This record gives sequence, structure tokens and C-alpha cells, in this order.
Amino acid sequence: MSSCPGTGRGHGSTSRYFRRHSTPGLTPPVRQVRHVRAGGRYALGTRSPIRFFTMSGTRTNKDLDGPRPARPGELDGVLNLADEVMRVEQGHAPSIAVDYPFIYNDDNLENIVVVTDGALVVATVAIWVNEIEVGAARLSVGGINCLATRTGYRGRGLATTVMRGAQARMAELGCHVGRLTTNIAKWYRRLGWENAAVQYDIQLNHSNVEMFAPLPGDVTYACHDDPFDDDVLDAVVALRRADRLGGVRTAGLMRTLLGSGSDPDVAAGPRIVVARRGSDPVSYLIDRGGSITEWGGSADLVAGLLRAWFLAEARRRTGDIEIDAKTRVPLSEIMGVIAPRAGHGFIEGLRPRSLPVNREYWGMLYVVDPRGILDAFGLDDVDLAEADGLYTLTRGGATVTVDRPRLAKLLFGPERIDEFAADRLPLVFYEWPLEHV
Repeated sequence: MSSCPGTGRGHGSTSRYFRRHSTPGLTPPVRQVRHVRAGGRYALGTRSPIRFFTMSGTRTNKDLDGPRPARPGELDGVLNLADEVMRVEQGHAPSIAVDYPFIYNDDNLENIVVVTDGALVVATVAIWVNEIEVGAARLSVGGINCLATRTGYRGRGLATTVMRGAQARMAELGCHVGRLTTNIAKWYRRLGWENAAVQYDIQLNHSNVEMFAPLPGDVTYACHDDPFDDDVLDAVVALRRADRLGGVRTAGLMRTLLGSGSDPDVAAGPRIVVARRGSDPVSYLIDRGGSITEWGGSADLVAGLLRAWFLAEARRRTGDIEIDAKTRVPLSEIMGVIAPRAGHGFIEGLRPRSLPVNREYWGMLYVVDPRGILDAFGLDDVDLAEADGLYTLTRGGATVTVDRPRLAKLLFGPERIDEFAADRLPLVFYEWPLEHV
């Protein structure tokens, strides 16, 4: 049994690992614009004329090119704009290329939507397609990344334009659902997005971690630092495939995601803790900054590894303390554990124990292919009809009609907004933080 060197950061809520992206300068457009892609480009159209705004020193929207996929040679301009808005204006150094190398590369240009003014990229948003599993269901998820509009071009509806282009592109790609995180939910809601799905942040401490049974005597564990050996990543990928919960991984993708980072405020690199029975991996944890942001394996061995790792880290941080009247006793150690609401035996085993849990929406979802979602989860007995932006679902004698935002809530919760198909809905949707864009 071994332990990695310390990171110098205390345990705490995993919420600090996430960064809720905002886009400065967004203002609602004057009317809704719909987009149709043809010949590799997105064309704009409305049922009534578009109002254009002319800003001092700039041309009208009619003179701009887009929305369309980024072209070879435009990647530097995309990164420059994304860094300016999402990093520099937020007080951070430019880092988008390092944070998201799996998005900003020449192979993904068709999934980066831009509007340009001559050679200048003035608005952009990117998509990363992630295949996820929830048991037997398999979904294609379009992750939205770095919606940005250049200073001097804001207030002209360009953010709406590229977002609608991205939504059209997700449909082309065969995505079932889009996902993003933001602190301006109202702005995205008018485009069809809604806060949906849920993420748990389980709070472990000295008093409750001992409710977990220790690891069996024939199971040992070791902690590994980056750069990770191939056998460590192979072990994690094998356990992920067995769990069938979250993103479908390869060792190559795993290495890329571990080397990336979406939060410039979190400096601690990931550590992987793997438990083995002999040479066979049986469970694992990913510790980032003292919080467990991913785990996998059989339920009892995930619990046992969490107990062992919590106690080992607590001992390392506090050492042996002799308490007297002058001793300043450290605050009780807290370790956050990120988890879905269901879909794994470890979570089911926690329900009777009533551990303290923080709950939050996993993000905003946009339902791209509702029929495909229903079929993926085996709900082929639900009939679906769409008319005038409303979706009517029928099963047996029950019927419910909702708009697109409420459809996301009906399908993925976490609130139960209607008793329709209450034996199956809401469904579990989950991506691990490592897949967060």
C-alpha cells in the first residue's frame, strides 16, 4: 500500500472543481432566428424580417460571414477570441488550447461554429461529442464550450446566431442531447435549454466513513501521479467499461482528459488510486485537490477504497496530535465524492445510510432527439408527436404536452414535473467531471 505525495490542498466540497461559465456582453436578440444548414454552411431565415443594429465603427450583420463551421487557418482566431472572453476578461491567463485540446484541433473544426468579419472571428462556440452509457442505454452528448462574442460586436444577436448554428450541427451529428453549464440560465432557456439532471456531492467525514466496510485482506491499493503508466489507465478504462456509467473511454482519451483542465482556479493535478486483487483492478478513485471526482468498480470495493483513502489522507494531513490546552486542533476532515443519483450499486447502497449530500443540477440540457432518447432507454411504448414547438407524449391512456425546455425536465428531472410514465421517468443522465467542457 502506498500513498502519493501531498498537494498542499485540504479536503472540501467538490464544487470548487467546477467553473460555471458565463459569457459577458450577451443580450437577447430582437426576434428568434432559425438556421438551416446546406452545402456545409448555415443559412439564416425568419418568418419576418431581421432587425440589424449598426454600431459605430463596425459593419452591419449583413456584411458578416456565418454562422458556419470554422475553416482551416481560423483556429488561432477562434482560440484568441475564446481566451479573451473566457480567460483574460475573467482575470486569468490564456489557457483554452491547453484546457481543451480535444476540442480545439483541426480534426474538430467542423464542430466549431463561427461568425467572421473578414479574417476576424467575432463570435464562436464549440461542440465536443461524448458518447455516454447509462446501463444498456447509450447516448451521444454534444457538450457546448466557450460561447464568446468579441467586444465591439456585442448586442447584435451574434451569440444567439452561433448557438442556433451549434444546435443545428448537433442534430446533424446525431446527438441525442446537448449539455452546457452557465450562470445565465435565463438567456439559454429562450433557446430551448433547461436546467436538468442532477449531480450529488456526498460528504464523507470521520464519523460516517467508518460505516463503509474495510477492504478485504487480499485487496491492496496504490496511488499514482501524472504521468500515468499505461497499465493504470488500462485498469481504469476496464472498470469504466464494466460499470457502463458515464463516458465511453479509451486509454488515449483518458490520458487527454486527465491532462486537461477546465478550471484555472484548481491547480492540483489528478491522482488515481487503484485497488487490486492480485494483478486484477477491482476499484479506483480519481482525487483532484482532495475531492473525489470519479470512481468505479464493484460497490463494496468502491466503498472500501473510499474508506481507506480518506483515513490515509487524514493521517497524512494531521499526523499524530497530542491534544492539550494549547493545541489547536484541525477542523474535521471533509472529503467530497461526486456521484450520479442512480445507476451504480454503490449509490443504491448509500440510500439507507442517509449520508449528507449536496445536490445540484448537472447543467442545462437541450433535447435534440427525443425519439432517440426514448428508444435508447427502451421506452418504445411511448408515442411522440411534435407540432409548433410542442411535444406530445402518449403512453397507454396517459398524455402530456410540453415545450422543449420542459421536455428536458420531464425526461431527465430531477424534479418530477408530471406523473406521466412515473414508473420510468425521470431517466438517469450522467457525465463524469472529467468529461465536463
